[in-house]
Order: sequence, then C-alpha cells, then structure tokens
Amino acid sequence: MSTFTQYHTEMELFFAEKGFSSKTEEQYRAILKAFLERVDIESCTAIDLLSFLRSTGWGNSRQYVACGIIRQFVKWKIGDHPVLRVRIKREKTRPGRTLNEHQIRELFASFDLTTSKGCRDFAIASLALDTGLRVNEIVTINMKDLALEKREILVRVKGGRWERVFFSPLTKDALQKWIEYRNPQDERLFQVTRDGLRVIIRRWGEKIGIKLSPHDFRRTFAVMAIKAGAPSRLVQVAGRWSDIRMVEYYTRTIEAVDLGQYFPMVNLSVPMSQ
Repeated sequence: MSTFTQYHTEMELFFAEKGFSSKTEEQYRAILKAFLERVDIESCTAIDLLSFLRSTGWGNSRQYVACGIIRQFVKWKIGDHPVLRVRIKREKTRPGRTLNEHQIRELFASFDLTTSKGCRDFAIASLALDTGLRVNEIVTINMKDLALEKREILVRVKGGRWERVFFSPLTKDALQKWIEYRNPQDERLFQVTRDGLRVIIRRWGEKIGIKLSPHDFRRTFAVMAIKAGAPSRLVQVAGRWSDIRMVEYYTRTIEAVDLGQYFPMVNLSVPMSQ
C-alpha cells in the first residue's frame, strides 16, 4: 500500500482545516499526491525531500511551492521532523505585466457605457484597480456582501478568511450603474465565472492591442498606489498580503525615473538667483 493511500484520510482533514481556495487546493493536492506516492514521510530525511523535488522535473517556482506545502503537511501530521529544515531558494523572475496610465485610460474608453456589458466591464475593471482583488475573489462577491454607501465589500480572500475591502467614489458610481442592469435573480454581483472573467479580460486586452490577465490588475493596483505616495505598509494591508516583501515583489516594475514628483528640488521650489 502506498503512503498516499495510507495518508488519504489525513490529507482530507488537513485540507478541511486549512481552507485553501479551490485552485490552490487543487495544486497542493497534486503535489502531496506525487510526494506521498514515492516517499515514506515517517522515515523521510531532508536529503530524501530534496532528491524528490529535483527528480520531478518541476521548475524552481513549482519546487518552491512544493517544498512549502510538503513541510506544512508534515508539520501538521507529525510535528518536528527533519524535512522542516529544507528550503528551496526562489529564483528571481521577470516582473509581471502592469498597465501604464495611457493603457488604463484607453481600456476604460473602450467600454460602451450605453450597454449592460460595457457597464459591467467598467465596474469590474474599476473595482480590480481600486482593490487588487484576485479573479476568484471578484467572481464570488454576492450582493449581500456589498455595502455600496460605505464603499465597502466583505470578501472571502485567499486562504479562506473574510476581509473588508474599500473602493473609491468613482468605483461606487460604476457599481451603481451596473447594478441597474444586473439580473436580480442571480445573487452574484457580476454574474460571471472565474474562467469566464479570464476570457473577458483577455478580450479587453485584445481590443486595445495588449496582453491582459486578471492578475495584471493586482500588480497595477500596487504599482499605482506606491507611485501615488501610499506607504508600503498601507498597500500591504489594502492588498491583503501577509508579508510586506510581497509588495516589493509586485512593484518591481517601478523604476528610478518614476521618482518624478518626489525629487527634493521639486518640493523645495528653490528659485534660481539672478
């Protein structure tokens, strides 16, 4: 009998307790299944875990994630264990896409606000830029979670916890306009699926000649907030990141040229003497 079969019940309890999102859980299940089919965790050493990770053919990012979830499961099941000392160093990757101001203006100008679809798309894009919500978080918002006058939404975020997110007056107006069109029989705010929203956003990009994905809005949210002068700690809280280093990771597209309005001489306004 494989250790995967042996620990199947424990895996179910582990995932029930952790409350990962469905997509994250699917990824973690596949990793743990591959690990438990080949390795006996009771006798596993740190070298065994490293050997397993290197034999999978996975890239650095996947190995990093796999090491993390395997250590979580072993600690949950056994407690102190040699594999808990294993670490995979995450290699730096190219910064993800963000939208610049011109692209954002072009995108919003492409929405036809005389149609229900245009109003829906404007509202989704506006909310995504204001909040940095992930695609799964956006599509699972229900009307009962929205407090429009307070400009606040209660959202079930990554990890399964509930958090309040806030948005601008412009986004409030956009949501109000969309609500006038939406089907009242469907409790979901935007009435689209996760895969459906991915397709919708990809088509937005095609319409203005760029590649575009839902997560581009999350990165753009962080970059624009930092450029506007928001402290990193505030961006971390608003973006619901557990580690402030994630703010730095998401804003890697910021360059020295963006210092702009923050040049000391700009703010001092020192006149040149004659």
